[in-house]
Amino acid sequence: MRRRFVTRPGWHLPFVLLLTFGFYSCQKVVSVDLNQSNPQIVIVGLVADQGGTDSVTVDMTGDYFTPTLNFPPVTGATVVISDDAGSADTMREVDNGVYYSTNPQGVPGRTYAMKVIANGKNYEAVSTMPQKVDIDSFYAVKSTGLFGRRSDYDFYVTFKDPPQLGNYYRIVPHADFIPADSLYGDGGGIFLYDDEYTTGNEVSYRFRLGGTIVPGDTIGVDLLCIDRATYEYLRTLRTTIQTDRSPTSLAPANPNTNISNGALGYFSAYTIDSKTLVVK
Repeated sequence: MRRRFVTRPGWHLPFVLLLTFGFYSCQKVVSVDLNQSNPQIVIVGLVADQGGTDSVTVDMTGDYFTPTLNFPPVTGATVVISDDAGSADTMREVDNGVYYSTNPQGVPGRTYAMKVIANGKNYEAVSTMPQKVDIDSFYAVKSTGLFGRRSDYDFYVTFKDPPQLGNYYRIVPHADFIPADSLYGDGGGIFLYDDEYTTGNEVSYRFRLGGTIVPGDTIGVDLLCIDRATYEYLRTLRTTIQTDRSPTSLAPANPNTNISNGALGYFSAYTIDSKTLVVK
């Protein structure tokens, strides 16, 4: 009997609701005073090259000393996404603190701006959507574990990096039968790649999944092309998670953020390509 994966358009949400993000042109680190329990606003904005996926979530943090996954949503915010082609869309609130766009999919190469008015304050961020890179192949190689006690699988995603320097990627696996903590492990399953040493080359990225994988299982993977700001945020977020070892609390020093006015969170315009395989 095959076990299947579940595609999750909100691939970032388990992480970004907890911690936050940086933009290349105006990087700054937001430090949280652990002696205070005052909540801070967390904004997560996404624009993808697929229709129906643009969203912004607005929440408040909890107390570092009383960690929780239940973040109070911010309702009634005004959220506007605009682009450098002159279009703008005021997003509608479809659930408490969750705002969606009715605009069609994002366009690679276009620059997007997010403006949020919440709790009497204005928050802004900008992100440029990279050109899309497609997955060439996605396959698994079975390998025997230590002393032959267990069989593991190495998964490989191959793609052709564009000839110009400065491309950044996130690789996101999906497998609904594997517990999230096992699937993601240390660093929250943040698999990243940049082309500093492989510009214009064919890339073969290897990763492993936790849990028990057996023949017949269906695994999915997304290849996200992200801008440098998103890459830097995710890189520092991964380091923070690995250091803090606590997925339910804010870190003493949060990752870089590209959102103004002291907000936590991030705004990212990205492309996505997906493939699946059935383990043999």
